[in-house]
Amino acid sequence: MADIQTNPDLKYCVAVASTDGETVNTHYGKAETFYIYIVDDSEGYDLLEKRNVTPVCQDGSHNKARMEEHIKQFTDCKYVIASKIGIAAVQALSLAGITGMELPGTIDDAILKVWKYNQIQNLFK
Repeated sequence: MADIQTNPDLKYCVAVASTDGETVNTHYGKAETFYIYIVDDSEGYDLLEKRNVTPVCQDGSHNKARMEEHIKQFTDCKYVIASKIGIAAVQALSLAGITGMELPGTIDDAILKVWKYNQIQNLFK
């Protein structure tokens, strides 16, 4: 995992479920690879690392303990993006302080949407 110090208002990490590094094309629970991007709201974004994980969804089911262990792999991220993400995963991520989002399409478009969302969230601080 990345070991970086970030200002939660200006710099943050985004984990993207992708098989090709270009599109958000994988279900959160079935993803084996997440691309981790560092986003600087004032300067743009860069790929930080490619992170391989064990999918949390096995045979269409998952348990709470395995979900919690899976989420620990993203504690350095403010957002997790996937093409599909179930409500249980969104809730579990939220409890860990991570926002889960369904944003299928290109990674560029998804990160732009996260950037806009983050800008709006910071208006209320």
